[in-house]
Amino acid sequence: MDFVTLHSIFTVIIFVAFIALVFWLFVLKRKPDFDQAANAIFADEQKPQQKQQQESDHE
Repeated sequence: MDFVTLHSIFTVIIFVAFIALVFWLFVLKRKPDFDQAANAIFADEQKPQQKQQQESDHE
């Protein structure tokens, strides 16, 4: 096997991996998982009313 053949095989493998990734991300209906991950940053935040109530409880 020469360098050109190895390079061609590597290119085909990378292309197949890319197509598999696109299929996994967009075709398998993973939107609920993505929505949950996107909103995870807000899970620990308190609502403004809760913050004010906690501050007044400390006084």
